[in-house]
Amino acid sequence: MKPRAKRLRRYFFTGLVVIAPVGVTAVVLVWLFRQIDNILGTPLQTMLGFRIPGLGLVLLVLAVTVVGWAVHRAAGRQFLHFWNEALARFPLTGRIYNAISQIVQAVVGERRSFFQRTVLIPYPTEGLWAVAFVTNEDAPVMSALVGEPCVNVFVPTTPNPTSGFMLVVPKGRVRDAPISIDDAIKLIISAGAVSPLGGPPSIKRRGLDLESLLKDTQG
Repeated sequence: MKPRAKRLRRYFFTGLVVIAPVGVTAVVLVWLFRQIDNILGTPLQTMLGFRIPGLGLVLLVLAVTVVGWAVHRAAGRQFLHFWNEALARFPLTGRIYNAISQIVQAVVGERRSFFQRTVLIPYPTEGLWAVAFVTNEDAPVMSALVGEPCVNVFVPTTPNPTSGFMLVVPKGRVRDAPISIDDAIKLIISAGAVSPLGGPPSIKRRGLDLESLLKDTQG
């Protein structure tokens, strides 16, 4: 390949690496904006006869904030207690509400600790190891059933880490992995292509690895 053609090829792929994350981020943000804005935006459009982009999102954020503020007041706490008890005990909603409320509070609550640490477990068979996340360090019921101390872990799938399997694993078969949750998720999404370096913790890089990117385009 001629030097000029090779240089143009490098420039093209450098531009692609720079633009692609921006494009994907923009698509995701636009999709989220539309989905959230439609929650109140669609009823408002029906009432007003025209649409104001973003108004539904603004009102939804305000509504959620107002609910949070009200709950911290005495009357709001009493109403929340009544509402929580009613939904939790009602036959048709009890099981669904109990499960969803605990999951949401674990994931987005101020004391959230959904994924506690990264580990390796022998899965799907002996001799093979899978990256997993400990979701509960203390599983007394499962430990009693198994006959030894166990932990609950989530084994994500590649390349979609939002789906996976919940496994009960004896603590003696769990290996600690000195990998952050973020690095482990990158490893899973990339099917192992983006591998953590290991060793002492380094300064967390944000965005593109510009040093490596620009170095590859020199010459």
